[in-house]
Amino acid sequence: MMDIKNLNAHAITSDKVEKLLETSTETGLTEAQIKTRLEKYGKNELIKEKGKTAWQIFISQFKDFLIYLLFFAIIISLAIGIYESSKPGAEAWSSEYTDAIVIAAILIVNAILGFYQEYQAERSLESLKKLAPHFAKVRREGKVIEIDVEDLVPGDIVLIAEGDKFPADIRLYKKFSLNVDEAILTGESKPVNKQLEPVDEKMILADRTNLGYMNTIITRGNGEGIVIGTGMNTEIGKIAVSLQEEKIELSPFQKEVNRFGKLLGIVILVICALVFIVELIIILVTEGFAFGPNEINEIVEAFEISISLAVSAVPEGLIVVITVVMSIGMRKMADRNALVRKLTAVETLGRVNVICSDKTGTLTKNEMTVVKVFLGGTVYNVEGVGYAIEGKIFDDMNKQVQMSENLRRFLDVCMFCNNSNVSPRNDGTNDTDVVGDPTEISMKVLAMKMELDTKAEKIDEIPFSSDRKMMSVVVRIDNKLYALIKGAPDVLLKNASQAIYNGVVKPINEVGDKILEQNEDFARNALRVLGVAYKPINEGYKEEEIERDFIYLGLTGIIDPARDEVKASIEEARMAGIRTIMITGDHKITAMAIAQKIGLTDSLEAITGAELEEMSDDILQEKVKTVDVFARVSSAHKLRILRRLKELGLIVSMTGDGVNDAPAVKGAHVGVAMGLKGTEVTQEASDMILIDDNYATIVNAIEEGRGIFETTKGFFRYMLSTNFDEIFLILTAYIVMKLFPLMFLALPVVPIQILWLNIATDGIPAMVLGLTPSDPDVMKEEPRKGFTLLPEIKGPVLLLGIYTSITDITLYLLLWSVFIPAWTTAGIDPGLVSGVTIFGQTFTAQEYAISLTQTIVFTNLVVCELLFVYTCTSNIKPFYLFPNKHLFWATGLSLGLQMLLLFTPLGLAFRIVPLYHPYYWIALFLGAFSVSVVDELRKWRLRKKKGIKARK
Repeated sequence: MMDIKNLNAHAITSDKVEKLLETSTETGLTEAQIKTRLEKYGKNELIKEKGKTAWQIFISQFKDFLIYLLFFAIIISLAIGIYESSKPGAEAWSSEYTDAIVIAAILIVNAILGFYQEYQAERSLESLKKLAPHFAKVRREGKVIEIDVEDLVPGDIVLIAEGDKFPADIRLYKKFSLNVDEAILTGESKPVNKQLEPVDEKMILADRTNLGYMNTIITRGNGEGIVIGTGMNTEIGKIAVSLQEEKIELSPFQKEVNRFGKLLGIVILVICALVFIVELIIILVTEGFAFGPNEINEIVEAFEISISLAVSAVPEGLIVVITVVMSIGMRKMADRNALVRKLTAVETLGRVNVICSDKTGTLTKNEMTVVKVFLGGTVYNVEGVGYAIEGKIFDDMNKQVQMSENLRRFLDVCMFCNNSNVSPRNDGTNDTDVVGDPTEISMKVLAMKMELDTKAEKIDEIPFSSDRKMMSVVVRIDNKLYALIKGAPDVLLKNASQAIYNGVVKPINEVGDKILEQNEDFARNALRVLGVAYKPINEGYKEEEIERDFIYLGLTGIIDPARDEVKASIEEARMAGIRTIMITGDHKITAMAIAQKIGLTDSLEAITGAELEEMSDDILQEKVKTVDVFARVSSAHKLRILRRLKELGLIVSMTGDGVNDAPAVKGAHVGVAMGLKGTEVTQEASDMILIDDNYATIVNAIEEGRGIFETTKGFFRYMLSTNFDEIFLILTAYIVMKLFPLMFLALPVVPIQILWLNIATDGIPAMVLGLTPSDPDVMKEEPRKGFTLLPEIKGPVLLLGIYTSITDITLYLLLWSVFIPAWTTAGIDPGLVSGVTIFGQTFTAQEYAISLTQTIVFTNLVVCELLFVYTCTSNIKPFYLFPNKHLFWATGLSLGLQMLLLFTPLGLAFRIVPLYHPYYWIALFLGAFSVSVVDELRKWRLRKKKGIKARK
């Protein structure tokens, strides 16, 4: 038996396929043959590659450089905590234990969030398997039996009927009016009329009309065929393989965050190592190699300082904040009909510079519409788009056509030579509920638009067949019988004897050429053309009389019209530096006509799937730079186009609906699936689902994505500026403590306080930055190229970080050198002289002075950061143009939590004391307000430099 992979069954006769597969259409396979083929080809099922276990997915959430740093911080904190607790008279619970627990909790929460997202993401193969039918009707050893679909083998003879799904890939050898919905493979919703003759070997899937593909649905007729492919050797199976091989890349945003994490991690390790090494060198120089208790305490202190630096440098809440902000972006996009499935896609959308879009249903309405009528030698225009009962027929002078006898008969054919159902909705609109063939629906809608009031009784029907290419019905109208006929214009012309022309009946040979000319003109404009005819018929007619010697009425020109909003959306995308490419399974002429109508291209060049087959990757890479329309393409072609675009460094959004689209959708930077007509497989492989299947929604989502990036810049700038401030503050304080050990007794803040700053004070406001209104000018900029986050924010981060740290260091120096001595001398706080007991805990005078100093610096940092977050609502425009009431409540909450620490026993766990005296508050406000003013001045200078107005 010939290997099925080299069979090319579509290019040879069914008799030859039968011979090569050593089977018989009369008797089928024998039991011995079946057993041998099952062993060779396996079960007729889709095999999923072994994926990660739930535990492996969970563990993978901890594989990140920043995460490793936090693990290191936990270990060191625990080690110091154990050491501190072991000292004579020390408390059993060290504050370092609290540090370790808080960091560990952050790690676990982040891991759970990441695990949930990844665990839910990869179920595409299960969806493919759900599509498969459970049983198949086959002929084996001369008997027709029903078997489990998994037991099918190549060479089996399969019987299929209307409503069935093909259980495998099949070469047809018998069919009766067989129409198949192949939308899951081709993306085109129009059923394919099957035939039996061989086709060219290079024909793409959509044009191999003698094959039936696994999981496609028979919408009409029945037939028989020979199984030519099972399991992973079917076209669906090949897609499954491609889907598994198409690895998910990190999004540009993930790459940038990872790059940032590694850079930050290296800086942190270098600083911490330097501090520890310097401390160790000082000990060795001053104390020698005799490590006594004092030396060990100094080494432990050096560890504590290193941990303080690590904790201050690592933005612990950053990962959670990113997740929350992206989630907010997801919600905002959902409000605009874009359901984002993967968080990172929210930001990646803002980088997209190429949208690869399907035509049908995305750029067009996927609602066939009669837009032209040729009747009596005159072409008329039809108003209205889609299936809404809205619009009339107009002449070329834009005058509404009135009902005439010929027009009524024309509309009778549209209404009654028709098996679709169109029902007006009872909701006060002109919308309808429809069932049936899209072309028939469009013709019935035309009749309903003209308020056809004919009452007819259907007597007989000759259904459409691919051989006759026409459909006829016999109806009774006003007690008279009429045959109403529609079909291919050239076929009707052969059987007609007369035609209506200029309002009168003329012999067909006088006007036939004019009808054909008009048919060609409609076709050149990408219209699907159907001829319309009728004839009076007598009682007792014979069936063969119905479809001969009839009167040709005219033609309908039908198209799937472009969505109303698409042209404006494509122009908006173009203004934003985003190119749109149409990739469709439809024919080249239709694709080009739609593309030019909606302003997608002004080029006359388009590439077909057949041309792609002959094209090398290098040539294709040059072509994708300029060609905007790819027609009659397969899923493999779509994937090739995607890969060439990605090789050019472009950020690509790819739309899809059928199973065949899943690999390309999965491989794109932002894969977009259709929500209304998309298959579950493609939806699960996607990053985003269009709830309304509308191209304009992609542009709206990109606008939101750009807004999210601006927000991302805002909270990165906010969190990194404050973290840089803390690093610089601790480093400077460490140096000052070494130079003046008798005056400066402690660091300005301790690790647990920095953790609080990074989570409660920084984290809560940063999360609601995502609710800030987007800049209305965000789509007037070119898409970002490469890694731009750090370059765009490093200047403001350094400026604000340095300025803020200068104010904090100034406060730190003044507290120890001026304020604490002055307050002690003035006796405004007895605790500074004799010690104090607070919430049951006793402090010596020195311990109280240390805690008071740290509390003031700590609270100063809180107030400064809560004010600074408002200027981060925009990176270049004034903060007052972007009101965010949620930010007001978030900063209020953070301030309230700070007050809770200050004036309740909870503060003891954070080593802070209550601030009862107004002097303390005056001191901590030093510089806190000026930071926001400095940032607004920076933005003003930047606007002036770029010539940007604050408000447009």
